Amino acid sequence: MKMYHYVAKGNDVLEKGLLSLAANPNADLSYYYKRSGATDYDGIVRWMESCFSGRSRSIRCFTETIKWHDRCLNLKRFIENADLFSFDIEVLAGDGLLDGVYVSPSVLDVPDIDEETCCDELLFPLSSYKDIDFSPVDWSVCDEELGRRFAYIRYYLAIVKGGVIPPQYLTLEK
Repeated sequence: MKMYHYVAKGNDVLEKGLLSLAANPNADLSYYYKRSGATDYDGIVRWMESCFSGRSRSIRCFTETIKWHDRCLNLKRFIENADLFSFDIEVLAGDGLLDGVYVSPSVLDVPDIDEETCCDELLFPLSSYKDIDFSPVDWSVCDEELGRRFAYIRYYLAIVKGGVIPPQYLTLEK
């Protein structure tokens, strides 16, 4: 049950593992300031934990590699500037490192959602990692003009013990 995660090039993932925000106080916080309303690392972690317990220990992951297209060239730039890592979520669970999994479905798959007022991710807990949907993702719905890169595709948050997926569980794909 292979999952994928992208990290900006020049990283130390193979030495330190995949770090969640909770495990990385030196993370780039610019992505979270507006979303959280917080002004510092501790405030952002508190905001994440107020959404649900463990969110600050989450690693965003996909069930397949990103597939860019002409209407969403920012995805091409994103993957060109990142290293792709994979891990087997079943092995993490079997070794007791997985505390839970949340899904963020495509907003197109959630009836009655008002996208204009949805300020944060739609996240729903799964009862088990075995409920992860490995069917193909429809990347064609991503469109730069819509301004929200991952809102239109399904992805997952793996909640990991200590907020780190250790290096021995990771494979550098490219």
